[in-house]
Amino acid sequence: MKQKKIFKLLAVFVSFAFLAASLSSCSTVATGIEHAHLEVQAKMSNTIFLNPVKPGQKTIFVEFRNTSQVPMPDLKQMIVERLEKKGYKIVNDPYKAEFWLQGNVLYMGRESKHMTLAGMVAGGYGGALAGSTMGGSWRGTLGAASAGAAIGSLAGAVVGAAIHVDTYIGVVDIQIKQKVSGTIEKQVNSNLQNGIGTTEKTTYKTTTQYQAFRTRIGVQATQTNLNLKKAVPVIESRLAQEIAGLFD
Repeated sequence: MKQKKIFKLLAVFVSFAFLAASLSSCSTVATGIEHAHLEVQAKMSNTIFLNPVKPGQKTIFVEFRNTSQVPMPDLKQMIVERLEKKGYKIVNDPYKAEFWLQGNVLYMGRESKHMTLAGMVAGGYGGALAGSTMGGSWRGTLGAASAGAAIGSLAGAVVGAAIHVDTYIGVVDIQIKQKVSGTIEKQVNSNLQNGIGTTEKTTYKTTTQYQAFRTRIGVQATQTNLNLKKAVPVIESRLAQEIAGLFD
């Protein structure tokens, strides 16, 4: 009788094991199917409104840098091509241009709980590249785990290793300057650390013919089994679209 009870209990555990494995596998596969198609979205920290200009004034100086650890070699050229389609002429001398377009790629890489699109864009131009996902986390513990649950978790992990949803993010700080008919006076204040315990304050005034506008743009790409090599050109293209879209 005792042996029969043991066999029955073992049969129940095995059944639960297969059930757990099936549920885990089905959930992972369903998530993979849900994100089978590439999803791309963009966010901007601040909207920029540029004054319209005559066709003959559509001259622009373009300068881009990349301080991220991932090369984005085609971003500048993609932007230039889109601007040229809008009728803009690219010039090499910034002071002969009606507009300056300057950018710096701050981050290109995988999304994490400390690096999210919303968090990084919320910092705005020049802000910190940080921001955890909103909302709390739930953690639960069980006093004892059954053999069936352990087997189910192992089976689910094997499926999860084969099917996973990946998200990559690219973030760029943008500065646009537009020439004005008059002059703009600016006052610049800076506090410089001079040795230990000494701060040097500097204030000076300057004039310029260019009005500056600044914003931060981020693009996120999500897909099942997406890798960095595939994500970079997709993010480059969407960033170029968003940046060129700031000009009429």
